[in-house]
Amino acid sequence: MANASPTYRQQQRSKIREIRARLAADTKASAGTAICAHLETFFSQNYPARIDAKAKAINIAAYLSSKHEASLDNWIDAAREHSGINVFVPVIDQVQGADQGQMHFHLYSKTSTTTIGHFGLRTLQNPEVAEQIEAPMLDCVLLPLVAFDQHGTRLGMGGGYYDRFFSNEASRPYMMGIGFDIQESSETLERSHWDVPLDAIITESGMRRFPSNR
Repeated sequence: MANASPTYRQQQRSKIREIRARLAADTKASAGTAICAHLETFFSQNYPARIDAKAKAINIAAYLSSKHEASLDNWIDAAREHSGINVFVPVIDQVQGADQGQMHFHLYSKTSTTTIGHFGLRTLQNPEVAEQIEAPMLDCVLLPLVAFDQHGTRLGMGGGYYDRFFSNEASRPYMMGIGFDIQESSETLERSHWDVPLDAIITESGMRRFPSNR
């Protein structure tokens, strides 16, 4: 697909973000509860041997939600109590003099504390003391998004952090977008060659897979 213009992308972001911002707090809360329930079902069905047996733990990258994003907090709290699941969260290192920083993933343990980092996002307070993981070692990634379409194209915040970190398709883990139903674009989103597509999306309505993207 042809490269998407910056103007087009910004128009789509503004449109969906405005719609998302109008969601009532109780609506977001109930949708978040449903999303966490769908996640629990997905992992119990797809990784039962890894979770139930004394085998190598599954490594999952998740995000710490901002005000308007679908919250994964309840699922993360439950997952961190489980010995068979390791949860890693993104940390952005803003390199001095560079236009864009680098994103890394660090272990989010039961003893981890958080703070507000770059772009006003929640992140680990002391990431340097937490285990860091590379993309090939992750089993699944739960990605935040601004919008998605019926083909599994994801429109993010515009920083390109996830696209750069997971640019190697050969070592890319399972990519699962997380969002609300209202974040689905009625139009097909333009996809540039560097955009990492979704393998699946989970909203409050359930899970949808995009096998053609793998």
